[in-house]
Amino acid sequence: MAGGNTLVLAETVLDKVLQPYNCRSFWTVGIRDLAVPERDFFHHSMPRAKTAVVVGHHVTTREEWKWYVSASRGAHCAADDHARNVSLHLEEALLRQGFPTEIVPYPGESGLQLRFVAQSAGAGEIAKNAFLLHPQWGPWIHLRVLATQALTKNKPRRVISVCNNCGACVSACPAGAIEDDTFNGLKCRQFRKARGEYHPVGPKRELRYCEICADICPIGSKPD
Repeated sequence: MAGGNTLVLAETVLDKVLQPYNCRSFWTVGIRDLAVPERDFFHHSMPRAKTAVVVGHHVTTREEWKWYVSASRGAHCAADDHARNVSLHLEEALLRQGFPTEIVPYPGESGLQLRFVAQSAGAGEIAKNAFLLHPQWGPWIHLRVLATQALTKNKPRRVISVCNNCGACVSACPAGAIEDDTFNGLKCRQFRKARGEYHPVGPKRELRYCEICADICPIGSKPD
């Protein structure tokens, strides 16, 4: 394990790696400061980890958020490819400094909801439609999470208020899954499944997901 001022070192390593990437940010939060479900996930799957690192990629074009399915790579999109590459750089940099680090598997059923970790780290607020809202990027943010034995100097953060409660997503949702005080994920998924959203279409095997609630949200700048 690296010695010296580990609190500063961990943040400095992450900051240095991300300098060339102006469309990405990172946030850190102590695993013991997470809510119980997220804390339990790390304690069971990565028991020695001390810090969760959230990587946020700003989605600036529609093409970045189009998902495709291939036999070799499974489901993937350009935004996730970028976020994964940055995460690999962060993992390598932390390992070089003596901090064991792992990337939380994504996409798939890892058991961890990345947006809740991101909210605890101060990246934004989970909105009525269950999207994480970034103050400048709105819902157009793609997340990746790492767990590392490096410590963080950041203290637990209060949830920042981003949603303006305009109600646009509530009235626009074709599934009726969004209400003022709750999001019915099962109703959303059943509606989308009935539309065939989970079956790839076309020669590129594209997954055409509903984006109505993200499109109508007035927070942040929309992709080109």
